[in-house]
Amino acid sequence: MRGTAWELLTVHPHDAAHWGALRAALGLAVPALLLLTTGNLEHALPVTFGALAGVYGRHARYRARLRVQAGAGALLVGCVAAGTSAAALGVAALALLVPALASGAGFLAARRGGWLPPGSLFATFAAGACAAHPRSWADVGAAVALSAAAAAFALLLGQAGALLPAGRRRPKRDVPAGPSVGEQVRDPAARGDLLAHVLAPLLAGALATAAGGGHPYWAMVAAVAPLSVAGARDRLARSVHRVLGTLGGVALAFALLSLEPSPLVTIVLAALFQAWAELLVTRHYALAVVGITPLALLMVHLAVPVDPGSVAADRAVQTVLGSAVAVALVLLAPRGSAPARR
Repeated sequence: MRGTAWELLTVHPHDAAHWGALRAALGLAVPALLLLTTGNLEHALPVTFGALAGVYGRHARYRARLRVQAGAGALLVGCVAAGTSAAALGVAALALLVPALASGAGFLAARRGGWLPPGSLFATFAAGACAAHPRSWADVGAAVALSAAAAAFALLLGQAGALLPAGRRRPKRDVPAGPSVGEQVRDPAARGDLLAHVLAPLLAGALATAAGGGHPYWAMVAAVAPLSVAGARDRLARSVHRVLGTLGGVALAFALLSLEPSPLVTIVLAALFQAWAELLVTRHYALAVVGITPLALLMVHLAVPVDPGSVAADRAVQTVLGSAVAVALVLLAPRGSAPARR
């Protein structure tokens, strides 16, 4: 497919991505280092998801950025709460249902708030990862509090540039609000997209569970990732990027985890990969995923140490499975039901 080949060979302009990358790296590293010093690395995942609030609104005006990041942070903390509660309940079906519902909620919230990055990938990931690992009810409050604290720190970092003299600030952009939830539900195209955002992760997670995968939420995330762009061609291209980037990232993560890095080195590496992802995510998605994959595996390893070989293989298999589900849904979608535009 000519469009996909062109995208794989094209790196888009820089657009001052380094400032967003710096904020994202600090937003992850500082809370993670605090966990390390207090001996609470088992909560690395909730902190990671709270910190992801800082990747939203990269070029937005400061007041609009605060609104966007606060909304995204609230959603992510809510997904952490829902996922951790599902894990505490110990009902296997909730590990699939909660991330699927989080995906739908993320889709509606992102369109309503005009969020960039769009879509529900982070919401699905937060709910799925937190639901996948056994937790007690005592862990729920800690997970919510720590993820909220990480999100609040990310919001502070997002406003740091406002302290600079006005003449030294880069031009910022408006963030127009999108259609309300009610308007989206009444729109046939948006309803179709909402259904896809719920159905894709649910199917991918069910297939991954039936196949015996150890991390079905990775398949769910891979199924949702292509839906963040509009149009069948772009979604198919995004699936190709996701698979190729994941395979490269898995090889890199396996090499790093095989060296058995200390927790401190792991946190530093994760922060560097967070910066890598933010530098490239709007410029070349496959290259960004090469960084996103070891970031995810390193933070999972901090919270729940696992064998590098098995976790790397599982990541690759689950991503291919989830991407296949996304491709199948795109190809089977009726031609008349165009996806809702941002």
